[in-house]
Amino acid sequence: MDHSRERNTGDMGALVPISKISRRTMVAGTVATTAVAVLPLYNSAFAQAALPDKAKQDMMAFLIISVALTGVDIHTLAPEFTPGDKGLLDADPGVDPFNIKQDYFDQLNGPGTAAVFTSLLNFVIENPLVSQDDIIAKVNASDDTKFLARSVVLLWYLGSWYDPVDLKNAATFPESIDGPIKQKVLSPKAYTQGLVWLISGAHPMGYSNLQFGYWSRHPLDQNDNPVRLFSPAQPLR
Repeated sequence: MDHSRERNTGDMGALVPISKISRRTMVAGTVATTAVAVLPLYNSAFAQAALPDKAKQDMMAFLIISVALTGVDIHTLAPEFTPGDKGLLDADPGVDPFNIKQDYFDQLNGPGTAAVFTSLLNFVIENPLVSQDDIIAKVNASDDTKFLARSVVLLWYLGSWYDPVDLKNAATFPESIDGPIKQKVLSPKAYTQGLVWLISGAHPMGYSNLQFGYWSRHPLDQNDNPVRLFSPAQPLR
């Protein structure tokens, strides 16, 4: 096993904005071999539990941050997302059948990371016209936010939790790391819903609801006709 690829998740370089993630770039990357998260249809119907206004706003702030960090359309992260009339922070994040975003939110809001995570949420809430560059600059402002942001990216793509402290230690003292950085798959649901499967146009080992012969069809680029969250000349809508 090439452990250097694990260590590279914690390098000290600053995060940069991701303009587009495509199957071509993903297959060319280091996670190509791990290869569609089986996400629900955007317009699928099911019962939804209403979130309190504060919880809904916090979730929208988390999704705004996640779009900026992952480069993935909001409808992929929140399939039942519904735009609001008063701006993005007042939109409805929705509750889809998997609702993996809530699991990720809860993990980030747990012991050891809640304070830093809340600071990022508050930054977005207090700056409703925030841009992608603003978010990247904010997370690069300190090691605490930078490595938490990397944990967010790894959660969405791999469904696994990498503690920001471990990522920082691996970046700061790489010679002290003997083997892969410690991680845990958040849940069976997280394993199947990792963005890496969706973008690579494949499915995780041991799980698939794709039709036989799916490999003969061109995969869907999840950034086709995206919902534009960030525009320098337009407010968030």
